[in-house]
Amino acid sequence: MHEHSHHTVTISRLKWALILTIIVFIVEFLGALSSRSLSVLSNAVHLLSDVGAMGLAYYAARIENNPPTKQLSYGYARSGILASLINSLILVILAIGLIIAGIYRFIRPEPVMAGAIIWLGLVAFLFNILVTGLLMPRDSHDLNLRAMFWHAASDAAGSLSVIVSGLLIWWTHFNGFDPLAGMLIGVILLKAALGISAQSVNILMEGTPPGVKPQDIEHALLTIPRVHEVHHLHIWALRSDYNLLSAHILIDNVSVKEGQEILAAIARYLQDHFPIHHVTIQLETQQHDHVDDDCHPHLPSHPEKD
Repeated sequence: MHEHSHHTVTISRLKWALILTIIVFIVEFLGALSSRSLSVLSNAVHLLSDVGAMGLAYYAARIENNPPTKQLSYGYARSGILASLINSLILVILAIGLIIAGIYRFIRPEPVMAGAIIWLGLVAFLFNILVTGLLMPRDSHDLNLRAMFWHAASDAAGSLSVIVSGLLIWWTHFNGFDPLAGMLIGVILLKAALGISAQSVNILMEGTPPGVKPQDIEHALLTIPRVHEVHHLHIWALRSDYNLLSAHILIDNVSVKEGQEILAAIARYLQDHFPIHHVTIQLETQQHDHVDDDCHPHLPSHPEKD
């Protein structure tokens, strides 16, 4: 009951954060058009990226408890990853466009309304601080909420840069500070978008999750009693916070009961010492008929007993 209540609160906080972010995006976008400010427009695009990210986070929180189906045995966990890849690639294009526009505007500066830039940045900053507080994670294990918290914090930093650029224009009357701030936000957005797209591709390609070293896991498994060899080792992620592992383990000739005990010890060890959440192990002995030798080419075709 406590977990269900916590999950409901998380969904509610994400929903209100999404609504507030949409409001401040609309305000900044309209303000950018009226003030002709590239920095405000860049920050609005940054906010648009977070609207997409928060929408995905809200969607993921809503469906993560949905039961799997016969066709989707792992449920809908990967749908958010696919959407984040599409979203991040669009952001890469937008960020490059902002940087190019910033370079053009810096070479050919246009008059901007410094006062409007300052006020728009201030309104956005206050909204972003509110959203950041709303998304501050009470539970360190809630990765979804933590990710959105840092998105909101980066928005607040972007709004602060808009305020600074507006003040610099007000004091120096040099309009070039506006495209400079816009390019800075564009670069930050580009870096974040490329990082998200790389993580999404790695998950969709079932690559090894960041921070997980297969060789360390293999060496650790070999320390378990009666485990002699590890092959066909695969580690991948279902989503960003859920890692899976499968492996073939060569053990002594033991009874079924002893084999189950070894299997339980392996699963316990992996989940206690590594960021592994789901384990599938196939136990083998020297008499195992290897019909899939390509999975473990280093294993001798006709091993001999000692």
